[in-house]
Parts: sequence; structure tokens; C-alpha cells
Amino acid sequence: MRRRPYHPALVKRPINIFAIKVVVCAAIAAFVYGVTVMFLGGTISYLVPGVLVAAGAYIGFIDRTPVEHGQFLKRGVALLFAAVAVWLAAPQSDGAVILWQPYQPRVVEAARQGGRPVMIDFTSRNCPPCAEMERNVFTRRKVARAAEPFLALRADMTEMDAATQKLAEQFQIEAFPTIVFLGPDGKEHANLRLVGYERAESFVQRLEQAR
Repeated sequence: MRRRPYHPALVKRPINIFAIKVVVCAAIAAFVYGVTVMFLGGTISYLVPGVLVAAGAYIGFIDRTPVEHGQFLKRGVALLFAAVAVWLAAPQSDGAVILWQPYQPRVVEAARQGGRPVMIDFTSRNCPPCAEMERNVFTRRKVARAAEPFLALRADMTEMDAATQKLAEQFQIEAFPTIVFLGPDGKEHANLRLVGYERAESFVQRLEQAR
């Protein structure tokens, strides 16, 4: 079968140019997603949706490529980008709940005496990855099930007063979120300590190892 000869006009047709712009916009969003997952362990809230919204605004209202039925086509692509952005920004949760209790040393000691493992979430209200964990990880049903054997404690480190500073020094907390796992003997599984955001699937594996 003979191939059709290459012709520059085929590439220069307006519809082809427009299609390339759409693909480039989608590729940029995919690249940002891949980079954040690869280097941060998960996405940053609203970063990829923001890229998609910006791409949709460009395609739908700024691009001047003269394609047939241009306004209808461009607004349709912009709406598609916006729909994907909304889907990505929506909480990826199953409505599950981990029954967190405020951190108290006596509760940790009681868990040790009872031979129960402990999970301590050192968090801050000013911490975007903490909110991302709460939104997309702790509300997943499989995460809540894996956390059931643990006594789940939460230490709010937003206000660094003398008590929280002492607690941070005790557990060597340098960033948020930091999640510490204590075995039934009260000793930390140092190799399982989590600092930063982690996707639900990986966090479930961490919980299973920490039991």
C-alpha cells in the first residue's frame, strides 16, 4: 500500500493546528500531574484542575485559530476541560471515617498496656498536604478499614506553644503532616514514619506493615 506523500498544507490546515493546541494543553496538564505524583507522592490540591481551567479558558475564549464552527467547537473543548477539572477537584472519598482522638500521653500509655498499636497524625491547619490527606486519603473506605486495629490520635501543631514545641521535640517532628506508628510495645516503627502526602493505596500498605 502506497503512503500518501507528506504535504505541509495538511499540517497547516486550521483544524489540524487547533487539534495540536488541544493536545498540547492536555499534555501540559498530564505532565504536571505526573511530576507531582513522581516527586511529591500525590497531587497538589487544585493544581492540575487549575491548569485545565486555564487551558479551557485559552481554547474557548482566547484562541483565534479560524476553524469551521469554531465557536461551538472551542466552547465544547473548553467545557470538557472544565468538566475534567471539576471531577479532579472533587473529593476522592468513599465517605469513610477514621475515629481520631486528641493526642494525650496517658492515652498512648493505655494503648501500650493494652497491647494496641497507635497511629499519631501530627498535623496543622495551615498545611495543604494535611488537608489533602484528610480529603483524599483518610476518607477512603479501604484506608479506614486498614486503620481499624490502631488507636488513631491526632496532634494539632498549628499553634506552636510550649506544649506543642515539647511534643515536636519528643517525636522529632520537622514537617507536616508527619504520621508516626507505634507498635503494641509502644515503640515507634521508625522505618514506617510518613512525612508528607501519600496516596491512599500506598498508605494502606503502610498501615498493614505497621500492625
